Amino acid sequence: MRLLNTDQYKLVEANDLRTSTPEYAILSHTWISPKDEITYQDLKQRKGDIENDIFKQKGWAKLRKYCDRAARDGWEWAWMDTCCIDKTNPADTQEAINSMFRWYQSAGICYAYLDDVDSNDALGRPIPVDCDLDDIAGRDNVADPASSSHLDLAPDLINSKWFTRGWTLQELLAPPYLVFVDRAWRRIGTRESWFDEIRAASKIEARHLTNFSPTDFTACSIAMRFSWASLRLTTVEEDETYSLLGLFGISLPLIYGEGRWRAFNRLQRELITVYNDDSIFAWKFKPPSSENGHTATGSQQQKANEHGRGILAPSIREYWDASSIEAFSFDNSFSMTNKGLEINAQRWRRKDDTNRCLIRLNCGLGAFQRLAIPLLEHVDGTYGRIKLDELYDMTMVRPHEWKEVPSKGPAVIRASNYSSVVTSTSVFTLDYPDQIDVGSKYFVDFGVSHPRLKALDGSFSGPGLTPNELIVEPNRLVFINIELPSGDSRFQLDVIVNLDERSFPSVGVLARGQATRGRLGDPLAETTSDIYEAIAEDLHYQVATDPAYPAIAVDEDGGAVVSVVLLPRPRKRRLMQGSGASEANSTTSREYVLKIRVRQDVDHDRPAPEPFLKRRRTEY
Repeated sequence: MRLLNTDQYKLVEANDLRTSTPEYAILSHTWISPKDEITYQDLKQRKGDIENDIFKQKGWAKLRKYCDRAARDGWEWAWMDTCCIDKTNPADTQEAINSMFRWYQSAGICYAYLDDVDSNDALGRPIPVDCDLDDIAGRDNVADPASSSHLDLAPDLINSKWFTRGWTLQELLAPPYLVFVDRAWRRIGTRESWFDEIRAASKIEARHLTNFSPTDFTACSIAMRFSWASLRLTTVEEDETYSLLGLFGISLPLIYGEGRWRAFNRLQRELITVYNDDSIFAWKFKPPSSENGHTATGSQQQKANEHGRGILAPSIREYWDASSIEAFSFDNSFSMTNKGLEINAQRWRRKDDTNRCLIRLNCGLGAFQRLAIPLLEHVDGTYGRIKLDELYDMTMVRPHEWKEVPSKGPAVIRASNYSSVVTSTSVFTLDYPDQIDVGSKYFVDFGVSHPRLKALDGSFSGPGLTPNELIVEPNRLVFINIELPSGDSRFQLDVIVNLDERSFPSVGVLARGQATRGRLGDPLAETTSDIYEAIAEDLHYQVATDPAYPAIAVDEDGGAVVSVVLLPRPRKRRLMQGSGASEANSTTSREYVLKIRVRQDVDHDRPAPEPFLKRRRTEY
């Protein structure tokens, strides 16, 4: 551990001091930017700049004012993450992150610096820089919840970005004494004087702010802690998980580069190994209309509901509605194996579908209310989580629908079948020559139980998109009818756009009048739609690298060749409405240009491609 001398702004190894760990102040803040903050290397290598006060970075002013603030309150030593950790040293970073909660817990005082809270603006009057608003006699003392100053400042404090950052969660809970300071480093009251505002900003009840214990889950469940972090952000995606380690009193090896999903997966597995709080399984997706890129799309969620998913949550976001979930008696026992989670718990089976069951958790929303998760039993005897956007209230389970079954050993629930691959809606732009006429568009959705051919309506284009652009969701295949003159007739084709369940795209083109798959006329007609659906299934489940995938179509009579190629392009920002619009504008969406090229007056003796014939795949 390293500390700053508040008088000299000098960095000192704690082991070099006569007292190995003197009393110290500690800072909780949001970073300006990595290049503007003062680092360990800056303090070690730029001593002349310190002595001559010629630092250009904004972080230098923050460091000095922080030290001045602490010195004014009597603290000789202070800790600040930007410069007291050597972030170029992996071992130093590992030690710091795994020790962070303890360092904040051991500090004499924690200053929570709210750089977006300006007391002058909030109170509507100029306030001297050296005037601490919690040190005023009378009605203007901001620490008094009934004072007008407190009421005027409350909205700014609630909306401070400090409450949106991942690392500041443990920094709020760990210190024995925390005081807020505004942009000018004036004290504006303690954590205790802002109980109501903190609850409004973070969903954390007052009882947890002064009596938080990382290992006491009866007072504060795992699900509840995850809910506090579910809407917070970190600059580095793995820190979304690493910033939570102190809240549970555990350590993990840091593997930067493993991604958000793997980091959170490792944390869940460690908590299952160390603790016996099954509220960790009380997560659920937001409704599809509210998803934000970290959860499945509506069609994917429906498929998961039918086939089952793993028991582990794919991200911290799935605890968005768990802030009131309490852990009760720890009667259930569970452990993770290479087959999945083995859990001994009460089970109910649905009377009209014995493959579906409920497992009761020892957690809930009140003393007599228990939650349960819905499961689907597979042929190998294991279970998968279904109805990912629901948790069952056991008081609402009806005896005529469900029957409790005697325990025959532990149930095995698959652990996780998510991946770190983020799926998203994609935008395709058609690029084609003038002689081509683009007609209607149709799609088949393979994320539902009974895929059927449907027409693409206006919700897949509309405001923000040109007529030659369309939105395609994962697990769908689209047919685009096109025509072009060829000799004395019209050459009719289907351009195919396919997205698999992980958003991988592939394209092709098929002549509509080709033997054995002829489908001229209305694609939605009863005699034609079955042919389209069979072709869609063949193409959707075909490996994209298979040379038989139709990237070219030849009109033997007219001598025309039509080919397609797909190229990614940078994403555009659009003002769109309708289905898929929010995802098409998201940071994970992708855009492609689909080029349709025509060559006419070709050699008629050139052999045409073999008709695309393939045995249909009947199981997923």
